[in-house]
Amino acid sequence: MDELSAVIVPLQFGEAMYENLRRLKALNKQYTPVRINEELALPISSESPSFHSIGIPYRIERVMFEHSPPSINPHRQLKEVIQEFIPQGMEHAFEFIPTKWERLDDLILFPKEAFTQPIWGEIIQDKNNFFEQIANVLQGRRVGRQQPIANDTIRSSQMELLLGDSSWVEVKDNGLFYGFDACKVMYSSGNVTERHRMGSLNVEGEIIIDAFAGIGYYSLPLLVHGKATHVHACELNPESIKALNWAAEKNDVSQSITIHEGDNQSTLPNLRGIADRVLLGLLPSSEAAWKPAISTLKEQGGSLHIHMNVEEEHIEQWTKDTIQTCLNYAKSDDRDWRCTHQHLEKVKWYAPRVRHVVLDVSFSSSNSAS
Repeated sequence: MDELSAVIVPLQFGEAMYENLRRLKALNKQYTPVRINEELALPISSESPSFHSIGIPYRIERVMFEHSPPSINPHRQLKEVIQEFIPQGMEHAFEFIPTKWERLDDLILFPKEAFTQPIWGEIIQDKNNFFEQIANVLQGRRVGRQQPIANDTIRSSQMELLLGDSSWVEVKDNGLFYGFDACKVMYSSGNVTERHRMGSLNVEGEIIIDAFAGIGYYSLPLLVHGKATHVHACELNPESIKALNWAAEKNDVSQSITIHEGDNQSTLPNLRGIADRVLLGLLPSSEAAWKPAISTLKEQGGSLHIHMNVEEEHIEQWTKDTIQTCLNYAKSDDRDWRCTHQHLEKVKWYAPRVRHVVLDVSFSSSNSAS
């Protein structure tokens, strides 16, 4: 065992901090994290890093760690098992073996182009056997292939199930359970840091509106970890509503969430003046819901979390314009507000030069603002 610098966090933030350390290239992967009572110690490669911007409570201490066991290379294992199916003379098929995939519960989900090249039609004679071998080597039971998101108002998933009888998936993230039909509902693993950030907010006592609730990406962390009093969840997709009802019951918060079915252009006006905070988590743009969302905030003001895809060089100007637009909407609603706080979170790259960002902005009335 070796004594190393470690970031120590409460257990409920362990997964989130691990992911952030990995993303910042500060995680020492040669050693295994250690649980210390109700905390998790994560080995770091830097002696004096700063992670304050992550928004997770932590401290740095010296801790004894054991070396991690030798890693198993799943890419090599996948190549070896597929090699058994490739006949002599077709070795060029190796260049088409997928190099990335996603795991959802026991479902191995490949990108949309995986195994679609013409050569696979000649190689894959027994589809079930081929994908069973792949599932086994990647320690799964089902195999799927992503498809382009449907061009409809609810951005439906169109995943193709290649192996297995059911597309219902249950995943656990940051201590929370999510369930959904992967062939009908889109699940974004890339939003993990934002889900965890929402769970780290102190929203105890607040009434929250989630204007694009989905399967509960952000509603559930705010209820379970943030201790919100109640969430009003607006959602259009019937399949997402089924998933959200399941998750609310599974996470024991059914009594603290009200689901408003249908277009939020119709449901938000019925929630006027009740909210402390509104989530606007739709991509590529949530702008259509800004005005009705403003009207749902309490008279004294409140906070918005505005999701958007923005070109990197335009982020600063977009932030200023968005705040001004929201103030204009408030003024047109006879609310004399000012902006009292703002924060911009860069969640991930959505496309070259385009970032998924979240603008946190708080408003208060001129009478109550300090």
